[in-house]
Amino acid sequence: MKENNLEEELFCTNFELRNLSDLLVYGKAERWVYGFMLKRYEDEHLNRYLYALQYTSQKKVLDIACGCGYGTFLMAEKGAESVIGVDLSEDAIRYGNHRYARQNLKRFVADATTFNHDYLFDVIVSFETIEHIPDYTGFIENLYRNLSDNGTLLISTPITKTTTTSPKNPYHVIEWSFYDFQNLFKDKFDIVEVMIQEVIIQEESKRKEYNIKNRILNRISKENLKTIKGKSIEKYTGQYNMNQCKEGYQILVLKKKPKQ
Repeated sequence: MKENNLEEELFCTNFELRNLSDLLVYGKAERWVYGFMLKRYEDEHLNRYLYALQYTSQKKVLDIACGCGYGTFLMAEKGAESVIGVDLSEDAIRYGNHRYARQNLKRFVADATTFNHDYLFDVIVSFETIEHIPDYTGFIENLYRNLSDNGTLLISTPITKTTTTSPKNPYHVIEWSFYDFQNLFKDKFDIVEVMIQEVIIQEESKRKEYNIKNRILNRISKENLKTIKGKSIEKYTGQYNMNQCKEGYQILVLKKKPKQ
């Protein structure tokens, strides 16, 4: 037993060092390993799960694409009846099982588009997942299948000005504009709330005089741009022009519609 624990501890330490190496060499890492990420990005990940806690108390929860498992652990520790974590990476699941184990928490290696369990879930959490999945429509279908009647889905993704299949992030296969993303869910879910996180809105200032040469060349000088920085997480109530959102995330709180 002690030898097994030592083996798992060595595995986890190596896993953490690889993540730290990615941070030092590339300035970023694909996975959130708690304590081994730049503070800004770690806070973004953590704050999503802290927001989710208001929905998960005394609920059967599925964390789809749970990664290394700290967020999954947090929901299990803070009042969920039970939590299932699912990820495609065997290493991530192994890491989570050793570092963040709890009696009311189980993890499985599985594909997010095909995973199913022997019961339906009251709440499904899927943070920063869908933009990685080529078959995102199949993924949404599977979320619907795994959710109980009137169940709640919390799902987040980055915001771009225009939907693109060539995002800058090499790990993403697609990124959506603010409203295009919401439209993906309209057939199967009702939107209860739209939360926005760390948004940066860059709007052109309205001026009476405008340099016609710059207009022709489609150049807008910095002094003509107004930058608005949003809060850590806030409810979207129309306070910003989201068509001018330069960066940030949205978190949708959705309710499952009855089958037609």
